[in-house]
Order: sequence, then structure tokens, then C-alpha cells
Amino acid sequence: MVELVTKNYWWLGITKKVKQYVEGYNQYQRMKNRAEMSVRKLRPNEIPERPWQHILVDFITKLLVSKGYNSILVVCDKFSKISHFIAMTEKIMVKELARLFKDNVWKLHRLPESIISDRGSQFVAGLMKELNKMLGIETKLSTAYYPQTNGQTERTNQKLE
Repeated sequence: MVELVTKNYWWLGITKKVKQYVEGYNQYQRMKNRAEMSVRKLRPNEIPERPWQHILVDFITKLLVSKGYNSILVVCDKFSKISHFIAMTEKIMVKELARLFKDNVWKLHRLPESIISDRGSQFVAGLMKELNKMLGIETKLSTAYYPQTNGQTERTNQKLE
């Protein structure tokens, strides 16, 4: 450590100061107040008993434009692993997104008991508030890129991409 510090800096007693810093570093780290929340125990997702009971939803965005579309809504069934890929634009309005979802998923399958999604503003805020209130569906949110919760759609997205 002294060698690394002395490549760019020098002062009287540098060796002693670096030694003090290194010796106190472990204690400093253990006593330091953390601003982050403590990690909570993970709760596993429910295991579905039938197809389309619990679904997973995600978006693939910023794709090259094809036939006027540049995004894909990915809807996966946790039980059967069947997926629907719905072409859309990234700037789609909530009502249009709700119509696409209804026409491509809900008309073919039962209403789900829960929907797991890692999308905040676009999907959950507008669409889910409106549809869940209307249909009595429980929404379960996950954090983005958290494979323990929503890994199935993340793997499906990789295959599709």
C-alpha cells in the first residue's frame, strides 16, 4: 500500500500514516453507519396450480423499427411456460397497452390471480392500476434484473432477442 501511495504522493511520516489507515480500515468498515436498508429475507413466489394463474410480464424496448413497432410486450405463464410476444411501440399510451393485453392474453386465457412485473412507471402505474381495479387482480412487483423473482421472463427475453 505504501508503494502505491508513494507513486503519486509524499509527505513526512507517510509510511506511519498508511499503516494506521490500513490497520483501522476493517474496524472503520464494521462501525460505519450504512444508509442502505438492511437486506430482508426473500419470500419465494407462489407455485401455480394451473395454467395462467400467475403470469410474468416484461418489455423489450429500443429495438430496431419493424413494421412501425420498436418494442415487445412479453407475457409468460409460470405454470406452462407458454409466452406471448406482443409487438408495440415504446411510446404506447396506457389505454392502447391495456387493449393489446386484453386482446392477446386475457381473451385466450383465464384472468390471472397475480401478475409479476419489474416495470415501474410504464406498466404498473397506469395499466395495472386501471385493469386491476376493474378486474380485481393482485399485482406483485419485483425489482428490475432480479432473476430470483422474475427470471423466467428474463430468460425468455434472452431467447427472443
